[in-house]
Amino acid sequence: MYSNEDYEETQPATLAGSDSQPLEDDEITQEDAWAVITAFFEQKGLVRQQLDSFNEFVTNTMQEIIDENNEIVIRPENQYNTGVDRDMLEEKEIKIKFGQIYLSKPLLTEADDDTSSLFPKEARLRNLTYSAPMYIDLKKTEVTKTPGEDEPRVEEEDYEKVFLAK
Repeated sequence: MYSNEDYEETQPATLAGSDSQPLEDDEITQEDAWAVITAFFEQKGLVRQQLDSFNEFVTNTMQEIIDENNEIVIRPENQYNTGVDRDMLEEKEIKIKFGQIYLSKPLLTEADDDTSSLFPKEARLRNLTYSAPMYIDLKKTEVTKTPGEDEPRVEEEDYEKVFLAK
């Protein structure tokens, strides 16, 4: 059917511009890994790496976490009373959808209610927690199904910059 002459002989992949052994034969050793780690920290430094990691978390990762887990659905159980027909009770469903997240600058409130910006150095020197208030936009949707009605009643409310944490 086909002979070996029908195909060009191919060589295994190698690193660009190198005459080394094919990539499939190269194994990354522990020494290789430590060489990369050492070079990274020599170039960036430990503090810069931590700052970059924190900035990435604040700038992107926090919002990505919210976007991935952005809705809570609550279905409260009806409270049954004797003599009440269960089929005639309303059913409610409350949805809370999380939107944009906001992180404010860290603030320091003194004993005399004077508020000023807090910087990392001052927090370290005064043994304070370097924290900032976090806010989020919310949308609440309440769906009420009443027996005998064809369409459920839907009420929506938007809340902007609701305090979430500090």
